[in-house]
Amino acid sequence: MYLRIAVYCLALSVSCPGVGECGSEIPTSMAGNAACVTFLKARSQRKALPFELWLSGYLTGLATYDKRINNVPKLEVANGEAGTLLLESYCKVHPQERFQVAAREMARSLFYQPGGQ
Repeated sequence: MYLRIAVYCLALSVSCPGVGECGSEIPTSMAGNAACVTFLKARSQRKALPFELWLSGYLTGLATYDKRINNVPKLEVANGEAGTLLLESYCKVHPQERFQVAAREMARSLFYQPGGQ
């Protein structure tokens, strides 16, 4: 079974190397693997909903295991405009990095840095 999953994932990566380069909408489940440049393009076209949904799920998962993140006011900041600006800032500097790395860095800034919002 794991071999079948690995083959399927490999086929996806070969057929769609840059997720956003496939010419179709980005499935929410794949938004975390999209390049930051794909997120920036989607944001400029007001089509960033898959990224927003993925981010919400990512933060929910983190909050399940870490009390520093399981903080409603901070989660609202992370899911709001301040979090989005941090994501955009990171992605502009690292356009080829995956969106999930940008999300991790945003969460690190908001939840783990002294003085984080």
